[in-house]
Amino acid sequence: MAQEGKERRPEDMGLSHRPPKDTQEGGDTGKRMVSSRERRRRMQIPKSVAEKAAGAKAAGRKTGDMKEIRLPEAQEPLREEPKLQAEAKAPEAEPKLRTERRVPEAEPKIWTESGASERKPAADTEGEKPLYRAPRRSAPAREPEIWTDEPAKREPQGKSREPELWDDEILRPAGNERSARRPQGAGRVPDRPSEEEGAGGQRAYSRRYEAEKRRHIEMAKKRRRRAKAQLAFGLILAVALVVLLCMIGWRAFHGSGAKEAGETPVSESSMPETGKLSEKDFAYSIADDKKEAGTPQEKREIGDYEGYAVRYPSLGSEAADEDLAARADDMISVFKSEASAKRSGKKDRMLLLADYESYQTGTDYVSVKFDIHKELAGTAEDSLETCTYRLSDGQTVALSDLLSEGYLELLSEKAASLASSQGGSMQAAAVAANEANFKYHTWSNEGLTLYFPAGTLTDSQTGVLSCTVPMDELTEYLTEDITGQGLPVGGGASSVDPTKPMVCLTFDDGPKASTTPELLDILEENDARATFFVVGDSLKKDGAEDIIRRELELGCQVGNHTLEHKNFKEISDEEITRQIEGVNDILKGWGFPACSTVRPPYGGWNNHVLAYITEYPLARWNVDTLDWQTKDVQSTINAVLYDEETKAADGDIILMHDIHAETIEACKTIIPELKARGFQLVTMEEMFEAKGIPYEGGQVYYSAHDIRTDFGS
Repeated sequence: MAQEGKERRPEDMGLSHRPPKDTQEGGDTGKRMVSSRERRRRMQIPKSVAEKAAGAKAAGRKTGDMKEIRLPEAQEPLREEPKLQAEAKAPEAEPKLRTERRVPEAEPKIWTESGASERKPAADTEGEKPLYRAPRRSAPAREPEIWTDEPAKREPQGKSREPELWDDEILRPAGNERSARRPQGAGRVPDRPSEEEGAGGQRAYSRRYEAEKRRHIEMAKKRRRRAKAQLAFGLILAVALVVLLCMIGWRAFHGSGAKEAGETPVSESSMPETGKLSEKDFAYSIADDKKEAGTPQEKREIGDYEGYAVRYPSLGSEAADEDLAARADDMISVFKSEASAKRSGKKDRMLLLADYESYQTGTDYVSVKFDIHKELAGTAEDSLETCTYRLSDGQTVALSDLLSEGYLELLSEKAASLASSQGGSMQAAAVAANEANFKYHTWSNEGLTLYFPAGTLTDSQTGVLSCTVPMDELTEYLTEDITGQGLPVGGGASSVDPTKPMVCLTFDDGPKASTTPELLDILEENDARATFFVVGDSLKKDGAEDIIRRELELGCQVGNHTLEHKNFKEISDEEITRQIEGVNDILKGWGFPACSTVRPPYGGWNNHVLAYITEYPLARWNVDTLDWQTKDVQSTINAVLYDEETKAADGDIILMHDIHAETIEACKTIIPELKARGFQLVTMEEMFEAKGIPYEGGQVYYSAHDIRTDFGS
C-alpha cells in the first residue's frame, strides 16, 4: 500500500495505462481542445462541486481519496488544456454518470484491467474497457432561499423540488432567510439540512416540511370555514333587518289608519300595569288535616302576568288517579281559554289557584272537593267541584249508586232548612227534589255533606253554604254499609223487616267463573242476597276479582273459607292463622274489606279451635243440601223446599256450593219459590242484626235458633 502523502502508482494497484485510442491513431494534433465549461456541461457536474474538486487538487489531494468508476463506452476521454482554443461541440450521447473526473496535470493516464501502467499500442488494449477515478462527493449545496412578499411562481435556484402549498396570504419561502414582515401565524419553512447532516437530516427535513404543510392546509380550511360562517351570519342579520323594517312599516301603516279612523294607537310602554304575579299569589290555604286520603300532586306554571297552580290527590287507584289528573288538566284548559278571551291591551293579572279537601269513608270510598279561585282582568271568581270514587275499581260514584228511592225528599228538606236559616228570599227551584241540585257533595264516616255555591239558595247568599246529613239518618236509604262499621242498612224496598221470616243462603268453595256469575244474576233478578264463603285457591284464578266486586255491589256478604280448605282440627294454631289471613290478604290487595266471619272447612271445630279463633264468629249451618255429593238438581230442590226434616224455616242457614252447575240450576227454582213463600233472602250479618242477636267471635252459629259456645264431649 502506498504511504500517506505519496501518489499511488498504477503498478501498485495492478493496473496498466495506455493512451487513448484516438491518440494512437492520429495523436493529439487531430483532436480539438475541450474547455472546462464544456466538460462540466457534458458531465453535468455543478459548478460548486467542480470548484471544490479544483480546490482539492490545488491543495494536493491524494489519489487515495479517489475511487474508480467505469467510463461509458460512448464517451471519449477528455484532456484539460491550459488555455481554451475553441468551443467544442456537444457529443452525440449525453453522459450517464453525474460524477467528477479528476484530470491529472500531465498527459492523462488510462487505467486498464490488465494492471499495466505503461502505454500500450491500441491493438494490445483493444477491447478493454477504460476505468476512471472520481472523487467522493457529498450532497450538493442548494441555492440559498430568501423570504419575499411576492407569491412568486418561480422555483428556487438550484435543484428543483416540490412547490410549496402555502396560501397566497402567507409569504412564500425563497431561501433560508426570514422576513420581518412575515404575518403572525404564517407558515415557517423548516431550515434545510446542512451537508454534514447527510441523508438523515434530509429525511427529518422532509418530515418537518410535510408537517408544516399539513398545518397550513388546515389553517387555510379554518379560514374558509370562518369566512363562510361570517357570510351566513351576515345573511341572517340582513334577513332580520328586513323583517324588522317590514314590522316597522306595518305598524306605521296601521297606526296611520287608526288615526284616520279617529282611534289612538296604544303602545306597550303606555299600558298601565296592575302588578306582576309572585309566589305569594299561589299560596295554598287548605290545611293538611282536611286531606284524609291521597298524596298531593301539583301542576304549576307562573309567568309575569299569567299563571296557574292546581293541587290534586293521588289515591293509589289507577283509574281514579287518571280521572283526577284529567280534572286538573280541564281546569287549566278552561282557565287559559277564559284568559285569552279576557286579555286586552293592558297588563292584567290572570291567575288560577285550585286546592282540595279529601275525605275517607270506610275503606273503599274517597270524596274529593276542589276549591277554585280565579282572577281574570281584574275580576275575581270562586267555585268548587266534588267527586267520589270507589277505590276497588276507581270509578266515580253518584248519590243514586249508594242511596235508594226516597233520598231526594230527605235532601230537599235539609236544603230548605238551611236556606231558611240564612234569611232572604229562598230559591224554590234550588231546593226541589232534583239530583242536579245536590251534585256538589262529599261522603265521610259522619254522613253526607251538601254544598251550595253563592247565590243558589237565596238571593242574599254571597258565599258557599253547606250542611251535613248524619249517617244514622241515611241508613234506611243506604244500599250498602259504606263505612264498614256494621251500620244497619235498609236500601228502601230491599230493607230487612224483622217481623217477616228470613233465611240465609250460603255458598262455599267459590268463586268459579263458569257458575258464580249466573247465580248472581238470579239473586239480582229476585232482589235477594246471599253469603259467599270463598277459598284462596279459587281467588287465585282468572276473573275472581270481578266476581267478588259484583257480589259486594249486590249487597252480598263475603266470608272466609280459608286459603287451602284445611280442617282446623288437624292443623296447628299457626297454620290456622295463615289459612285465615291468607284469604284476607288477597281481598285487601284488591281493595276489598277483610272478611268478618269464618266458616271452618268441613265444619270442623272443637273447643280448642273456638278458644283460639276469638276475633271471628264461626259460621255453621242447619240445612245441608248435600249438593256436593248428589250433584242432582231435584235432590237439591227437595232438600230446601219439600223435605219435611230439612225444608227452609225462619232463621235457617242453608248450605250449598256455587262451584257445581247442578246447584245453580236448582237455585233457579229455589230462590223464586222462597220469595214466593214470603221469605227474605238476607246475609248472615243482616239476619242476626235484624233479630237483635249479637254476631261476634267466640261463638258458633248454626242458625238464628242454634248458637253454641261449647263443642261438647
